[in-house]
Amino acid sequence: MSDAVTVRPKDWVPFRCRLCGNCCRNLRGNLMPEQIDAYRLARFLQERGEVEYMEDFYTRYTYPDMLEGFFPVFLINTVDPDDSCVFLKDGRCSVYEARPRVCRLYPFTAFPGQRGKAFHFFQCMDSNSAHFSDGKILIKDWMYQNFSREDREFLTAESDTLLELGRLLKAMSTDGRKENLFQILYYRYYNYDLDQPFMPQYKENTVELKRILQELLRR
Repeated sequence: MSDAVTVRPKDWVPFRCRLCGNCCRNLRGNLMPEQIDAYRLARFLQERGEVEYMEDFYTRYTYPDMLEGFFPVFLINTVDPDDSCVFLKDGRCSVYEARPRVCRLYPFTAFPGQRGKAFHFFQCMDSNSAHFSDGKILIKDWMYQNFSREDREFLTAESDTLLELGRLLKAMSTDGRKENLFQILYYRYYNYDLDQPFMPQYKENTVELKRILQELLRR
């Protein structure tokens, strides 16, 4: 992370959101919603009558891609010549209450430590220099406001899940991944009841997807 510097919970950092929307532009290929993000966005959009299921969200607001050529992911759609986030309307976020974690934490990011250690926090140093020329925030307060217990639980579990799924998917043949793509997408992204809590479903889907991939590799 050459464009990021380590920060600690006790650090005060110069930052003030100027409501310019610049962090919502030039995002083509850069904003990958995690499953917990998609779940929250789908619930929010469901209340507005714009989607009915998780799959609706992915179909309408994202496009598929392959990470490192073998790991299926979805990226947020962008619009206009400046590749603005599809949810940026009239210079404001139209899904602010349900915006993805990366947006809530900006200009910071977090990664779980190894072996259950505390999270590591980083400040992303981007081209929006005006954001860092005024104001001050305490990292601990920012994370308390924007990085929930559920976020932390998901990110900790997901860091382990990604390693295991990556190993299994990489071990499969290209044809094998193509033939079983729907099952992979279903348990990785689609199989969520928006009326039920997220984390229990995430855990169940992950266990089932690992079981399926392990079984396929044994054939």
